[in-house]
Amino acid sequence: MNQLVAVRTPFALAQSLAFMRRFTPCQGDHLIDDDSVTTAVALGARAVAVRIAAGPGATVALTHPDVDADDAARIAYRARQLLSLDDELDGFYRAAASDAAPFAAIVDALHGLHQVRFSSLPDIAVYAVLMQRRPITQAGRMRQKVLASLGLPVDVGGHTLRAWPGFGALVGLDAAAWQAAGVDAHKAAQLPPVVRGVAALGETFLATAPYADARDALCAIPGIGPFSAAAILLRGLGRMDDVPLAMKGFAEPARDVYGSDWDPRATVRRYGPALGYWSFYLKTGAARGLHRGVA
Repeated sequence: MNQLVAVRTPFALAQSLAFMRRFTPCQGDHLIDDDSVTTAVALGARAVAVRIAAGPGATVALTHPDVDADDAARIAYRARQLLSLDDELDGFYRAAASDAAPFAAIVDALHGLHQVRFSSLPDIAVYAVLMQRRPITQAGRMRQKVLASLGLPVDVGGHTLRAWPGFGALVGLDAAAWQAAGVDAHKAAQLPPVVRGVAALGETFLATAPYADARDALCAIPGIGPFSAAAILLRGLGRMDDVPLAMKGFAEPARDVYGSDWDPRATVRRYGPALGYWSFYLKTGAARGLHRGVA
């Protein structure tokens, strides 16, 4: 079955594929070739493989097994969320055009990149715990163990892809079950209240409530602090409203790109509601050194 899904331009699928190849936490989640990505999407208690490629005009083309109309809509929704296909970048690009030359160079090099998100809210809720005080490679390996243990499998030409199950399959897991899935004892004890708490808040509330309300509700859950809350809202739900700029994960790359006198208040004033895209391009570009040698 083939579906065409509209895209807000500018959009460059090649940029998304390049990001996915490099993004350590989700290594192994997808099959990526020169011009497409195949991923697993959960439909209830089963998974289907979905190939995403460039379509005609401002679209991407989805190829997957025949499903009914409701499941086809669910697949299209997950593809739009994964690659942030509905995001409008014009305001961000206008603000970046007059920013410092090193950051402008990053934006130019990544032009057309929409944020690539984690696959679902359950996925980022679990990873938000696993990444706390852990190197990204270690947290990514732990996440892959969980996905291998609990994920919904689908065969793609002899290769097994796995989709994250929904909260219904995860909220009943206790610490022992998380340990059996490959999580260390400390993280396994943290996960049950986090998973239950995020599931209780729900995707609709977290995606649509005023940012401060969503952030504060997440921070009220034992085991979630400001950085984890920001990760859930930004990398899981595409909330671009705000990021905690004072935290090391944002401040260090900002000073690398802008210099030691970087002023976060000026960045907030410049980018406003596009601040999340500034942070996404900043971290992506700084990790690749795209600003090096630009004065």
